[in-house]
Amino acid sequence: MQEVTDGQGQRQVSQEFQLLGKAFDNKLDYVAGLYYFNESGYVHDFVPFDTGYLYVYDYDNNIKTDSYAGYLHLDFKMTDAWGLTAGVRYSHEKKQFLGGQGDLNGFSYKISGCLDPAADASVYFGPGAAGFTCQQVLGFPDPNNPLRYFPNQWDSQSWNVWTPTGGIQFHISNDAMLYASYSKGFKSGGWTTRLSAPIDDPAKARFNPEYDNTYELGLKSTWLNHHLLANLAAFYSKYTGIQLNVQEGPSPVYQNAGDATIKGAELEMQALLGGGFQLNLSAGWMDAYYTSLNPCLVYNNCDPALGFQTTPGGGGFTLDSKLPKTPDYKVTVSPIWDLHLANNNALRFQADYTLTGGMYNDGPNTQLLYRPATHILDASVHWLPSSEHFELVVGGTNLTDDRYLTVGSVNYTAGEVVGSYNAPRQWYVTLNMKL
Repeated sequence: MQEVTDGQGQRQVSQEFQLLGKAFDNKLDYVAGLYYFNESGYVHDFVPFDTGYLYVYDYDNNIKTDSYAGYLHLDFKMTDAWGLTAGVRYSHEKKQFLGGQGDLNGFSYKISGCLDPAADASVYFGPGAAGFTCQQVLGFPDPNNPLRYFPNQWDSQSWNVWTPTGGIQFHISNDAMLYASYSKGFKSGGWTTRLSAPIDDPAKARFNPEYDNTYELGLKSTWLNHHLLANLAAFYSKYTGIQLNVQEGPSPVYQNAGDATIKGAELEMQALLGGGFQLNLSAGWMDAYYTSLNPCLVYNNCDPALGFQTTPGGGGFTLDSKLPKTPDYKVTVSPIWDLHLANNNALRFQADYTLTGGMYNDGPNTQLLYRPATHILDASVHWLPSSEHFELVVGGTNLTDDRYLTVGSVNYTAGEVVGSYNAPRQWYVTLNMKL
């Protein structure tokens, strides 16, 4: 049995200033801004294993972040039919980290036969270890704390990133508009806070930023005298340095898994059918795949000659692996019927059916953690009185009682595959009031 306790604390301050306006006879809309964010926090974990292995975050395990940004966004109406969008954001982010993971059970010392970290290492490791202590040979870096995995020193990373965006719009008519856009995204790097072995430099626990370049083409339109709304979009995204949580021994470790491409299409429709009926439909298709992978995720000891890594439960990384949490398709159908009663009261009957394609819950595509296609039905009845001061809702979620894994991981050192399931069928009553 494994019992994990987790304590976290976080403090943050943020401030943003914006300047909005129009220029050139209202043909140009602009937004300029400055943003500041400051954060500090800690995590304190206690993770015992029934195998006798024990991890404890029981020392300083702190993070500090300072982020500054400036941005400008412009929308320019060239003609009645053509419009341009342009923007840029400059971000400076600095993060600092002090790792404090400790093995309070002294497992590394026990399996080496050296129960005293200060003992002469040559007695246990042979003459080649003469002049060193057991702590030094085993790599525990803090001379004042022989159980600590991290050096007792702060590490810092900083990034200066420009993230532009741009687009063009063509209004076919007052009811239809074509557009094309480009944007770049950035997610900062950080540190893994749970290691499988001690390190002599906190920089070895780093992972790098993730970047995304996305291109999109689309149509926004209304039809049949505004009784039908139809929006269609196709996108193509290139990710570099994609960040994934990967199990290394007993430890979940964040890594830059490699590069990936995600392309797909989305459809959104809303139809007013008359008689109080409305039908909403959204559908998405996605093709997500790796274009390159970190060799250390694919091969044993990062060496192709030693063959592929596999994990218990039938998992492993290859270029054919599916990205976690990326189903091929998702469709939602939402009918609504408003029944008008006497004295301007109304009842609204609403249902939402969602079909989501199968997906893996972890990076190595562990078969035991695979989530098949799901069918979720929610429904509710709303009483809408004419006073509009309150609304009474009676409903249910997951009426099909479809059960599936929402998250999961494999810890092959502890000999376990763990996962969490979604909530079962549930009922609720809600009263919303305007005072």
